[in-house]
Amino acid sequence: MYLLSSQWDLGLRVAHFEHGLRGQESLNDARFVEHLSRDLGLGFYIGHGDVRGLARKKGMGIEEAARVLRYEFLERVQANTGSTYIATAHTADDQAEEILLRLIRGAGLSGLKGIPWVRNNIVRPMLGITRQQILEHLAANNISYVTDRSNTERRYMRNRIRIDLLPLLARDFNPAVVRTINRTAELLAEDHQLLENMAEMAYNRSLLSPAREGELGFSVERIKDYLRPIRCRIYRMALMKLGLFNGKVRADHLLGIDRLVIGSKDPCGSYRLPGDTLASRRYKELFISRAGEERESLELNNRGPIEVSGPGCWPAPCGRGHVEISLVDIRDNPVIQGKRGLSMPLWLNPDVVRFPMDLRTRRPGEKFWPLGAPAAFKLKKFLISRKVPRGVRDLLPLLTNGREVVAVLGVEIGHPYRLLRSNRKALLLKWMDCNCSHSPRPVIAF
Repeated sequence: MYLLSSQWDLGLRVAHFEHGLRGQESLNDARFVEHLSRDLGLGFYIGHGDVRGLARKKGMGIEEAARVLRYEFLERVQANTGSTYIATAHTADDQAEEILLRLIRGAGLSGLKGIPWVRNNIVRPMLGITRQQILEHLAANNISYVTDRSNTERRYMRNRIRIDLLPLLARDFNPAVVRTINRTAELLAEDHQLLENMAEMAYNRSLLSPAREGELGFSVERIKDYLRPIRCRIYRMALMKLGLFNGKVRADHLLGIDRLVIGSKDPCGSYRLPGDTLASRRYKELFISRAGEERESLELNNRGPIEVSGPGCWPAPCGRGHVEISLVDIRDNPVIQGKRGLSMPLWLNPDVVRFPMDLRTRRPGEKFWPLGAPAAFKLKKFLISRKVPRGVRDLLPLLTNGREVVAVLGVEIGHPYRLLRSNRKALLLKWMDCNCSHSPRPVIAF
C-alpha cells in the first residue's frame, strides 16, 4: 500500500488494535507496527481493549468479542481522521479458511459467499493475494515482520483449518485449493446478490402496513408465492431491519419461521428465536418482533374488573390503553357497518344499555350473542370465527352487564344492544392505545 500510495494518490494512516490477550508479546507487536509506521512517515493510531471482559459480559466467544472491539476502534479512527475507507489485510488464505469454517459449522449461500471485497466503508485490497505471495514480497524487499504466536494454538478451529486441513487439501486433492475456493466464493457471491435483489422485491410486496413500533407484519399468502430461498431471505431482512439479527441466528432458525408459514397446522402458532425474538402466525398474517414485550406488559398490568358508571374514559382492564364511551348524535356520526377491527368503533343502543357495567377480560365457558346471530354461543368459538389470535383473546376488554357480554371491544357488539332505526343517539365505544387526550390508535391489530 505504501509503495503504491504515490502512484494511486493514496493518503495512508495506520491503525493498530491491541487486544490485550497475549501480554507483553502483544505490546511488543504494537510497538513494531508503530516503529514501522514512523519509519514510513505514516500517522499511527493505537487502541487497547478488554476482549475477555467483553466476552464474559456479552456471552460471546473470544474471536467475536475481539472483532467487535477492533471494528469499533477502526470506526472511531476513521471518523476522527476523516478517512474515506478502512482497509483491512484479509488475504486469499483468510477467505479460504473462513469459507471452510462456515461450511463445517453449517451455512447457506449468504455464508458461503465468503468475505466481501467491499462492505460499506470497509475495503479488502489484499483479498486476491495469497499468504505465500506476501511472504515472497517481504523477502524480496528485505522487510521484517512479526508472527502472532496465537495463530499456532490448535484450540481454535480456524487455526486447525489453517495448519491441518488446507495443507492436506493442497497436498492430496488440489494444489490450487486456495484459489479454487476463492473463485467459488466469487461465483456464489454473484448468485447471492441476484437472490437478494429478488428477495427485496418480495419483501416489499409481502410487507403489511402499518405495524406497531418494533414489529413487522407480512401477508402469509404473498410469502407463500415464493420459493424457500426467497422466503428465508424475507425473514432475515425483517430481523435485520428490526435490529434482531445477531450472531446466534442461524439458517435453522429461519427455517423455523418458514415452518410456521408453510407447514404449521396451527393458524395462530409462534416460534421463538435466539435473542428474545418471536415470530407469530395470526391466521393469514406473520409478525416478527422482540418476544414478550407486548404480552408481558399487558399481563403484568391486569387490573381486574373495572366498574363503568357511564360515558367517559376508562382504563382497559388488562394492560395499556383506555376505553372511551361517548354519547353521540347518529346524524353527525354515520354508523360504520361491515368488517370490524380494533381500530373500528362500536355502536350501542343507549335505550337498552343500563349503567353501571363492568370492563373485564373473558372467563372460561362464557357465552356471547354476536350481532346478527340467531342466538348466543361460546365466546371462544366466536373469537376463533373472527380470527382473533390466541394470544389476544385473553386480553380483549369486554363490556358486561352481570354475566351478559354487551360488547367485545374492537370486535363486535351483542345483538340485544344493536341500534334500531328509531334511535337518534348512540353510545360510541373505542379501545385506544393512549389516554383520551391523544389521537387514538388500535392497541393490537389483527
